[in-house]
Parts: sequence; structure tokens; C-alpha cells
Amino acid sequence: MIKRVLTVGGVFGLISIALAATAIAGGGGGGCGPGKCTFSDWTATANFTPAAGGEYSNVSVYVDRGKQTFRPKKGTGTPFTQEGTILQVNESKADGTFAFGCWMLKDSSKFVVASDLSSASITYSATADEVCGGIPVGKAAGARPGLQSVIAMGGPGPGPGTQLTTVSVSVTWTGNGALWQNSNSGSSRCESYHATFKGTFDYEYAPATGTVDDLTGTSDPYSQIGHNTQVNTSNGIPSGACNPPGF
Repeated sequence: MIKRVLTVGGVFGLISIALAATAIAGGGGGGCGPGKCTFSDWTATANFTPAAGGEYSNVSVYVDRGKQTFRPKKGTGTPFTQEGTILQVNESKADGTFAFGCWMLKDSSKFVVASDLSSASITYSATADEVCGGIPVGKAAGARPGLQSVIAMGGPGPGPGTQLTTVSVSVTWTGNGALWQNSNSGSSRCESYHATFKGTFDYEYAPATGTVDDLTGTSDPYSQIGHNTQVNTSNGIPSGACNPPGF
């Protein structure tokens, strides 16, 4: 289930945590080496809670186009990044069972986002050969320099149930016309490592309607569309002591 948190600016959804001041802690690599690197993500989330009596009790959808960071599914191998569009789905059923899935879409053009965040849509049938090659790392959990936090920022992530290998989604987001615009900057340091970063995060509440597999006719009035940019400049790569996961 996607959690929502109360912040100074009001009720921000999951994707808006990117610029919360409390999210800025130690600086990781996030796929960045020494020098300057940039990130740009277009994101949409929906958290559907169907009426009681049906097969599902909750279904969450997260779509993000940008640089994705993964850690290996097994063992302690090196995390890796991949540019593209990620789709994550968590399904909670009324019988108490759960299912989750993560896919790197072969056709990123199927996720359409208006430049002013007034609308977004995705219609896609993801297949087994698109299943993510690793476990996705949230933006504030190490995948973006300077955004590490105990607060996860990213998709719903692997759940405690069956892994989905295929899914069909068709979701449309319609913005409510009230655009939040945010910016942040800062620095992070650990031992000899030092990084500075600055970024923007714009988002709009955008009620969502659509279908996920055989769940139809559902909606979420608090869904969001967002666009996050970040520029990071660092003098190197954090040591293993500073960054045990290796991001």
C-alpha cells in the first residue's frame, strides 16, 4: 500500500518525498561517479481501494521514466543502473494473499506524461521477459545522491507474496490544475567524500481511473503525477564504510 505523509506543505504523496528536508542525509553514488551527473524522472502513482466484497482489497501502481537503480535479487553483488521506464504493481487480495511485480518496459513511449503535469496515461501488457533484473532501490533509499533516508521514495517494491511475471494495466491520470513547484539544494560529506546537489520537484494531484488485470472501474482521487530533476557534483565515490550497500 502506498503511504501518504503529512508535511509542512500539506499532504504529500509518496513521490513528493524527494525534496523533503528530512530526506537529506548521507550522500551515495546512485550510479554516479566523480564529477557531475544529472537525473530526470517522470512519475505517476495510483493506489486503488476497491469496494468491499470483491477479489481485491488494494492495488497500487507506480510508473517512473528515468534512471533506475537495482540491487541483485540474490547475494551481495554490485548494484546497477538502467535507463528506462519501470512499472511496479502490488496486489492485495481480500483472501489475505499478496502479489507484486516489477517490469522494465520495452516500449517507454506507452507511458505518456504532459510536460505541465496536467495528465498522464499508460496502457501496457508487461510480459515475463520484461521482469526487472534486480530489486528496485527507492530514490531516497540510496538511488539518488543526497536523498538517502529512512523514508523510502520510489515504487511499492517487492511485497511479501507471489511474484507477478505478467500484468496488464490501463490507467489515466487527470491533473486538478494546482501545480506544486519545489526546489532544494545541499551538500553531503563522509570522510573524504563530498558532494553538492540541487534539484526541483514539481507535482500535481491527479485523480486516476483505470484497470489492473481483472480489476476494473476503480479510481484514486489522491493520485499524483510528478517530475523530479537533480544535478549532483562529487569529488569521488564514498568508501565502503560510508556506503556499505555499494550504491
